[in-house]
Amino acid sequence: MRIATLGPAGTFSELAACEFGRQLDAYTLQFHPALAQVLKAIPQQADIAVVPIENIVEGVVSPVIDSFVKRPLEIIGELSIPVRFSLVANHPEPQKIYAQFVAQGQCSECLGNYAVPIMNTASNSEALQLLQQSREPAAAVVPEHSLKQYSFAHVTHDITDYAHNETRFVAVRETRSMIAEPDPDTAYKTSLLIIDDTDHPGLLVEHLQVFAAYRVNLTSLVSRPTGHRFGHYHFYIECEGHREDSAIRAALTLIELRNKVVVLGSYPRGG
Repeated sequence: MRIATLGPAGTFSELAACEFGRQLDAYTLQFHPALAQVLKAIPQQADIAVVPIENIVEGVVSPVIDSFVKRPLEIIGELSIPVRFSLVANHPEPQKIYAQFVAQGQCSECLGNYAVPIMNTASNSEALQLLQQSREPAAAVVPEHSLKQYSFAHVTHDITDYAHNETRFVAVRETRSMIAEPDPDTAYKTSLLIIDDTDHPGLLVEHLQVFAAYRVNLTSLVSRPTGHRFGHYHFYIECEGHREDSAIRAALTLIELRNKVVVLGSYPRGG
């Protein structure tokens, strides 16, 4: 099984992809430099793509949600990866700090204690590489798990602003017409898109009332601009249950009378 994910090696995406891979008999991992390229790899270059979809601190990963509007893929699984960063340095008083921009935002409190320039990098791996190449006093924000492979003169562990920071990843594949029967002993989630093609007052309230009437519990609701004009949005929704559950089927049947609904998949609820 070929699994595509965001590279380079050493990222949290690699950790998530390997975790999904352990559920398979065998897999190969391939890295791509951007989320769009990871998703485009399906199906010619990869069978499955593993991408981040939500972070506890920063919310949803908008490019992934928006890509599902342009090209719906089937979500087949989810899992959460703890996000832990460390500050590593070649000198006790660094003159600059290398940090990937997302890592910088999630470690702002620690970095604010240093009155030195923050040099943004494209990835956490690049930040580490630039530190290793630096002949000047410098530091880098790196994932905690990378410390297993390298040793540093100065290390400050767990500098993340939020102690329970996590990123949720999903595994996606090309959409298939056949829907697998749900396992009665498995707790499922369903992801779907409500495409805004008939905007009118009270649109969102109507949808929420339908879900409430059928007692469908929503776990995520995200509005994304259509890109056509102000005030028009698509809605990405996650709910508890399988798409074949009678309550979810009834709710979606009513919503489809007004708007286009794209079901992105039903999958075991991850931890």
